[in-house]
Amino acid sequence: MKTATCIAFLLSILPLAWVCSQSNTVGTIAYDPALYADGYTLIYPHNQPHARLIDACGEVVHMWTNDSLRRPGNSAYLTPTGNLVWAHRPANFQNDAIWAGGGGAVIEARSWDNSVLWNYALNDSTGRLHHDFALTNTGTVLATAWERIDSLTAVNAGRNPDLLEGGELWSERIIELMPNAAGSADVVWEWRAWDHLVQDFDSTKANFGDPGQSPHLIDVNFGTPSSAAPDWLHMNSVDYNPALGHILMSVPTFDELWIIDKAATDDGLIWRWGNPEAYASGTSGDQQLHYQHAARWLDAPYHSGTPDFGKIAVFNNRNPGATGPFSSAHLIAPELIENEASTEYAMTTVNDTATFAPSGFDWTWTAPNPTDFFSSGLSNFERLPNGNNLLLSGRTGEIFEFTASGDTAWSYRVPLQGGATVAQGTELGINANLLFRATRYPAQYPAFNSVDLTPMGPWELEPAPLLVCLPCSLTATVSVEAGSAITTVNGANGTYTVTWLLDGVEMCTGEAINLDGPCAEAAEALAHGAVMDVIVEDESGCEFATQATWIASFIDEHAPVLRVWPNPAQGTVYITGGWPETTASLHSLTGQLVATQRLNADAQSALMDVSAVPAGAYLLRVGPQCTHILIRR
Repeated sequence: MKTATCIAFLLSILPLAWVCSQSNTVGTIAYDPALYADGYTLIYPHNQPHARLIDACGEVVHMWTNDSLRRPGNSAYLTPTGNLVWAHRPANFQNDAIWAGGGGAVIEARSWDNSVLWNYALNDSTGRLHHDFALTNTGTVLATAWERIDSLTAVNAGRNPDLLEGGELWSERIIELMPNAAGSADVVWEWRAWDHLVQDFDSTKANFGDPGQSPHLIDVNFGTPSSAAPDWLHMNSVDYNPALGHILMSVPTFDELWIIDKAATDDGLIWRWGNPEAYASGTSGDQQLHYQHAARWLDAPYHSGTPDFGKIAVFNNRNPGATGPFSSAHLIAPELIENEASTEYAMTTVNDTATFAPSGFDWTWTAPNPTDFFSSGLSNFERLPNGNNLLLSGRTGEIFEFTASGDTAWSYRVPLQGGATVAQGTELGINANLLFRATRYPAQYPAFNSVDLTPMGPWELEPAPLLVCLPCSLTATVSVEAGSAITTVNGANGTYTVTWLLDGVEMCTGEAINLDGPCAEAAEALAHGAVMDVIVEDESGCEFATQATWIASFIDEHAPVLRVWPNPAQGTVYITGGWPETTASLHSLTGQLVATQRLNADAQSALMDVSAVPAGAYLLRVGPQCTHILIRR
């Protein structure tokens, strides 16, 4: 059984000690089986068309392939039944009416064997699917979609004309898709940001009011520029909480998270958090989110019963720092107020102004030197079933799993450069292997119950698996002669240790045990015929066990038979069968003398007091003879 630890690390973002010399640059870079949250990671990188499940050693265990002219658009999720739901788009977008980073076109479901189950497309002059979607408990899909607003409509809604570049504005919709029998999907519900506006720019236009008095509405003139001028909100994640019926959205140009009640959409936003300046209830100094990504409720079954259940995980991309920008990961704990008629979110007071609670993050992670870890876009963070944290740096395609105390359990880097697979040892730069999101599915996830997850080999070319990932071919034989036993080891991965045990208690370590070597004390305490367990473990954690029977260097065939009673013993032990006036000695299994008793001059017997000897297994020696004895308390 593999139990050894082999950890390496290439960056200084987490505290970590080197315990092996190997330093991979792509694929699995570090892996500690004792710390790893057992499961498979779904990755769907940019600049190539396929989605893969990988194991801890970076081997692909399943793959969904797509046409070579398709690209991610951007998310992919695995259903409990083993289907993949993913978003993709044409590789060429030069003539598309709407395009910005994160653009999609199709949401599609594939079976485990890659058959198309259904798909839905939206990519025209009116709107476009983009970034993310969420699977609901009723079998529907909630998808983010840009909605094209012409300049006249935007101005009439109160948009400042100076903020209209290109003569149009892209708002956001959440559309709910229900797969149909025709292999497509129907829009069965939608929410439009455009239906929930406020503005204090022009009193003669619609939606005029005070944004500070309307936190449930969206200021049509707020927001920082995105990668495309009309891309006003650039919503980059959506999640659904079935217990609450609430939808969570990440709006990076507002530096906010939003929640709406799916059953009461006329009420607009029922919670917003991260930047109270967006609703005129604070200043830039109150801002806590900075172009964030991947807001997710911790509501998976494995979160139930934990202190994190119901909190929100988010990746905070662009924190401003004194020496440069840095990224961080957080948990947020919204405060729910349960009413008979509805569920509301509590408010708090910051600088004498009412804002949505909480006042700060529930948990925060940054690198020891914060600017060592930075991804200006993409990326995500999630809390795993064993309490570990999974962190993706999307701009560098690096996935890190670390424990609550900061120890690295796993580190992986996507082995791509511009969509082409690279060889182990390749040094990759920023944006070479973009990854929007990394999702870990537990080994017990229902989708894996009856499918083949046999590893198909590492993704990278010229792989160099870590020692902990090498197959076990360890064997050992023990040669025994009078007063000596020597172990010969074959097939070890790296260095190895040999441990000698008697009655389950470790005697010594080393390839040999003999009267003249480093294990001499243990050898001297061994009785003829004693059966030793020999355990060999190599550097990769492979283990092999065998046994050896000790042959004493001197055996007196005329010696009396040594006996002890009772065995196991408590307090005293009665010894018979020794020569008169010889001394009985009690030894630990490592050879340490713990008690002695001289036999009677006129009898081959004695009582030995063992009341002060700790419980355990021991060897009793009288002259050339030995026997085992257990002492209990």
